[in-house]
Amino acid sequence: MELYKGQEAKIYNDERFTKIDMMKNARSQAFYLNFLPGQEMKSHAHPGKELYLHVLEGEGTLFVDEKNFSIEENDVIRFAPEEKVGFVNDSDQQVTIYGVMTKLL
Repeated sequence: MELYKGQEAKIYNDERFTKIDMMKNARSQAFYLNFLPGQEMKSHAHPGKELYLHVLEGEGTLFVDEKNFSIEENDVIRFAPEEKVGFVNDSDQQVTIYGVMTKLL
């Protein structure tokens, strides 16, 4: 068993969003994405991997391919490997998103 206290991964940076890896092995990883107001993650894909995101705190705009979606606390999203995903914290609050990425077999 491994235990990681999520509060330890809520680290913000004034310069850019942070990705804090909590657990990682050959097939999967668990991480937090932390955004201050106005911070953005550029759209990108994860070929050969499936991605799940769970919004723990805050709200913002998610970009999936050419579409925009408003997401908020408690939303859970799954992405196929070919989908491009990006995010912007366009609110005045901090945003923390829990992610799990798994390599497809």
